[in-house]
Amino acid sequence: APWALITGYGTRDSVGANAHYTLAYLPGFTLHSAGASVGLWDRVELSYARQWFDTRDAGAKLGLGGGYQFHLDVVGAKVRLSGNAIYDQDTWMPQVAAGVQLKTADRHAVLRALGARSASGVDAYVSATKLFLAQSLLLNATMRLTRANQIGILGFGGDRSNAYHPEFEGSVAVLLSRNVAVGAEYRTK
Repeated sequence: APWALITGYGTRDSVGANAHYTLAYLPGFTLHSAGASVGLWDRVELSYARQWFDTRDAGAKLGLGGGYQFHLDVVGAKVRLSGNAIYDQDTWMPQVAAGVQLKTADRHAVLRALGARSASGVDAYVSATKLFLAQSLLLNATMRLTRANQIGILGFGGDRSNAYHPEFEGSVAVLLSRNVAVGAEYRTK
């Protein structure tokens, strides 16, 4: 779930960057995500991510073949609208940002056979992030408008609806020590 923070951990005079790799290995499938983002002057963020969903044995059961993979490219842009998560500790005002993500999936023919109307779509979102330094707590809420099926990996739109729907995403993180944080995320879809 996107936060309202701008990547790079810089100030209004800085340009910074980050890279990530995430692996979710579950009994029936595997999801990988790798990407990079650039933060410009603590105001604008540009990002790219590639996700690949490996169906492993489930692909064979579905007639796609064992280890069948779907891929999703995500190009994003986000702008900080108001607030500052670090410097606004004496107010209840969160940092607020708005963004868009252009998502393009491959496997067009398979996606259409599964009922998707399109292999690409655009998500728009608004995020609010509040950091409570004294309590070592970060809270985030995001409202996303999307037509994505399974975040876009299975295409966009379908036989029941091709309309945009609002979806909620929330995050919480607690800093247990200077080097250890524990967090949770919830997302509707």
